[in-house]
Amino acid sequence: MRSRIICILLILCGVLLICPAFAQDSGVEQAVEAKADKILRQMSEYLNTLEQFSLHGESSLDLLLVSGQKLQLGRSVDLSVRRPNRLRADIKGDILDQQLFYDGKHITLYGKKVNYYATSKAPANIEAALDYAERSFGLIAPAADLIYRNSYHILIGGVQSGFYVGLSTVLGVECHHLAFRGVETDWQIWIENSATPFPRKFIITSKWVAGAPQFTVLVIKWDSSPQLKDSLFTFVAPGGAEQIEFLPSENR
Repeated sequence: MRSRIICILLILCGVLLICPAFAQDSGVEQAVEAKADKILRQMSEYLNTLEQFSLHGESSLDLLLVSGQKLQLGRSVDLSVRRPNRLRADIKGDILDQQLFYDGKHITLYGKKVNYYATSKAPANIEAALDYAERSFGLIAPAADLIYRNSYHILIGGVQSGFYVGLSTVLGVECHHLAFRGVETDWQIWIENSATPFPRKFIITSKWVAGAPQFTVLVIKWDSSPQLKDSLFTFVAPGGAEQIEFLPSENR
């Protein structure tokens, strides 16, 4: 019974840690307006210049019940990144609280409500560590698409079409509103209209799922020059915390 509970816990941790990624549909031709493409590239290039950054975001995910009724689950994320080999995410949501640590040597996922944690050795840079975590355990860090150095190519991969919608205001910040289509998902992004083109809002729509559920993210705060100490990325097990094993992705 205990092993079954642990499996369920880790499946939930993996699923709930996931920030639904932009679809990577292959074999499609792109028809993206030049202005939309340029702004998306500028955002990616700017993020690539940041050696460290932190953000606070609020997200909501539509959950479709068997009855057809749609619920909305919310969570907040505090993400800190120090390239090339430090990452931390604190996730607090409707279902569970959890923390993700990467210190350049290990990835650790800690479930605060259940006081369980799992740790695995990981490659020595963020991109390789994220690839390893997704491939091995099905874990995708929040905002993973923006953490990679090649975020533009990840975002644009599989896009069939895209266009510039216009200027829009997100939480008082003027942004460029872009819209893209893929085979399985449509997505929109709002990028700050300034010398610091931070992404400020995302909406991803799963258009072939009943009810077309959406995943929405508002980035409330960006900090491009935080003071991030090594201790921030180091996991120290709380008293009474129990170590368990990650569930391999093939067993999910």
